[in-house]
Amino acid sequence: MNRGKINKGVLSKYGFIAAMLAYPTVMFLIFYVTVNVNSVVMAFENINIDGTRTFIKFDNFIAFFEEFGKEDSIVVKSIVNSLKMWSINLVICMPLYIAFSYYLFKKWPGHSVIRVIIMLPSIISSFIVCLVFKKFVEVALPSIMKDMFGIDKFPNLITDSDYLFGTSLFYMIWVSFSTSLIVYSNAMKEIDDEIFEAAKMDGVGVFQELFYIILPLIFPTISTFLVLGVSGIFVNAGPIVAFYEYSAPAEAYNLGYYITQRTMRLGEVDYPKLAAIGIIITLVMAPVTFGVKALTDRLDPRSD
Repeated sequence: MNRGKINKGVLSKYGFIAAMLAYPTVMFLIFYVTVNVNSVVMAFENINIDGTRTFIKFDNFIAFFEEFGKEDSIVVKSIVNSLKMWSINLVICMPLYIAFSYYLFKKWPGHSVIRVIIMLPSIISSFIVCLVFKKFVEVALPSIMKDMFGIDKFPNLITDSDYLFGTSLFYMIWVSFSTSLIVYSNAMKEIDDEIFEAAKMDGVGVFQELFYIILPLIFPTISTFLVLGVSGIFVNAGPIVAFYEYSAPAEAYNLGYYITQRTMRLGEVDYPKLAAIGIIITLVMAPVTFGVKALTDRLDPRSD
């Protein structure tokens, strides 16, 4: 009798767990496993206009590598722009994120105003922020330059080929500031106040505090951003879709936007080529990402 009650209790317990896990498991199998398996198979196929599929071996992969031998290849330009965006984010943006986070953490003069300006993109709808930014660049900025500096023919920074990539970079940096400041600032706040009090008693200056106390203690946060940044080099489209929808000039392309644009414009016919690009990106970036993760773990000052 007792054994029956125990068995019913066990069945009820594990039945409830199974029921709770069933839905997310099915969603995982459908939208992750099935989709990715289908993408791998599709990379070796060709889809005709009528929807029929034919096996073409490695033709899609060969077509991708042939792009490197073409002049003005949009794929090559997209890859170069993606690398530029990542390099600028690593060399310029990350130090700026940390510096501004430290400024806010110390609550120096003007920190409230800076916080509001930087946090606006995360408070207001991204569509509205993009629309306001475009109107400012295309309408307000030329008017300001004419009235204040007498420049009659100020270029449109969003459509002019000489400036549009830099404008998209500026917008990307500004919009991404909010997330970085929140994460870095919170990581700094987690540091024990006694550490700062002891450092102050020892006469530690601002730069010494930042480089010898804060940076080593928030290194796990920094390494997380580094790993995520590397893993997303070729899939991050940035603000280009918001600026141009699916009609961006070639100079604005990066690989993430190229894949998005081809998917939306050409549809199923171009899926196999894009699937092949996805596999190539994975094969290249997976070991690089794991390598960066291993390197950051090794460089972590707290691991000594």
